[in-house]
Amino acid sequence: MHAIKSLVLAFALAGAAAPVLAEDAAEPAQGPVDGGAPDALLRFDEAGYFAVYELGLAHGYWTAEATRADGVRVDLVLDAATGTLWATGGSGADAPLTAAAIRDRLAAAGYRDVRDLELDDGFWEAEARNGAGRRVDLIVHAWTGEVVDERVEGGPAAGALTAAQIVERLTAAGYRNIRDLEFDDGVWEADAINPAGVRVELWIDPVSGEVLREERD
Repeated sequence: MHAIKSLVLAFALAGAAAPVLAEDAAEPAQGPVDGGAPDALLRFDEAGYFAVYELGLAHGYWTAEATRADGVRVDLVLDAATGTLWATGGSGADAPLTAAAIRDRLAAAGYRDVRDLELDDGFWEAEARNGAGRRVDLIVHAWTGEVVDERVEGGPAAGALTAAQIVERLTAAGYRNIRDLEFDDGVWEADAINPAGVRVELWIDPVSGEVLREERD
């Protein structure tokens, strides 16, 4: 399934100041995490976590493992766009959604035949069929239940835009009534009505979202 790129921390955190107890820790900064890995580490430190390792960025979220002030190891997920931080470890209210809850969320979103659910690095991974009947690989936020990535099996490589992102790019460019979107031979293909009101067939770059070719349908 997805591969979260690990950033190996080349510096030791041993010898740093004693960790602040979570209840006494300063409120972590909010807003976009636009300073890269150092900014993500600072957010974790401000929230009272230490001994951070396995730091990585995927699907718009920084993920890591760390230790709470009470010594419990936790998984951290930090939204790079908003600065919202989730943590889980031990038991209680900080535990993410269960497999059963994720199945319910996916069913409500129109997915069916959900299988191979697995929790990894703060995200649920699953295989399912989407509303169009295509077999897809899903990455689901373990706390919110949001599908953060959907990839058609045999579809674009990691790092390419998702189907939802392609639709957003086309809509922003003035296309409407977008349908039959599928990945084939290295590009996204779709039918749509262009800004001039003509029904067209499109070929779209999977990484940039640029329309490579447009033909009257």
